[in-house]
Amino acid sequence: MTSIRKEVLDYIDDIPDVKLEALKPLLLMLSNELFIETDLTDDEKAIIRKGREEYKKGGFVPLESI
Repeated sequence: MTSIRKEVLDYIDDIPDVKLEALKPLLLMLSNELFIETDLTDDEKAIIRKGREEYKKGGFVPLESI
């Protein structure tokens, strides 16, 4: 067993069963092959570009305030 696998399993052992239910979607996603879309439309590229510009200006919500 790899060290990372053992570490993750140790974390899981400490989580109550009722909270493990929240991990199921994440584990299912990770066990499936990921699909990364690379053929974005011009509109999608513009949205990403605008988001990056807003981020540079500080136009985002920090995690601490959520």
